[in-house]
Amino acid sequence: MKKLLLLLLLSQRFYAQKVYDFDYVLEYKNEIDSTKMISNPTYYINSKANNYSILVFKRDSLNIGLYFGDMNGTKQPRVNSDVNESAFNNTKSISVTCEALSYSGEYHYKYKVKEYYFENLKDTIIDKVPCFHYVIKSNKPLKYQKRKDMFQTHFIADKNSSSFLPFFNHPIVYEEWKTDVEAIPNGIIKIKYNTNWENKITDKWVLEKITPIEKELIIIEDCD
Repeated sequence: MKKLLLLLLLSQRFYAQKVYDFDYVLEYKNEIDSTKMISNPTYYINSKANNYSILVFKRDSLNIGLYFGDMNGTKQPRVNSDVNESAFNNTKSISVTCEALSYSGEYHYKYKVKEYYFENLKDTIIDKVPCFHYVIKSNKPLKYQKRKDMFQTHFIADKNSSSFLPFFNHPIVYEEWKTDVEAIPNGIIKIKYNTNWENKITDKWVLEKITPIEKELIIIEDCD
């Protein structure tokens, strides 16, 4: 793990750069297992572009763990670093040093997308808020799913937030969504939970807080 390799900028700019904008922070809580290091993940997202996000989680009293990834393109930037929490929270522009930057090619398991499908379920109401309910499933036989310990992921999305593209932090889910964008409604994901082959809930994340922000992450594109 590279530590503190993010250069926090106030005004400096470079000619060859790509800027990722973020307009909301989503804070989730895992209601099933609070012992995991990332049991309460915080995501920085762009409500109009769901191909990238920043995940942050508490590392120690001073630092946070930070993971950034872009799920589009054949050269996808990645950042996995520790950052001073105070500096991160008080800085609008974050420029990634070349030392902290890595790249991934196009998602290696993209061929597996055809093994999954979305299904829209009956709408529900959460805290008096009408919500969509949809799930991504494997089309493999149940026997295969049991042997591989596979799970389904359910999404409960706020119907009153149609300007938000659905936020997916897993490449297979994102790639499946791209195959049929119109089939899945927009909306903030209020609850996400996994069920195993027995249809038992194994993990459940609930949206605790949503905050509008202005933050940007800058990738210097002339790194070797």
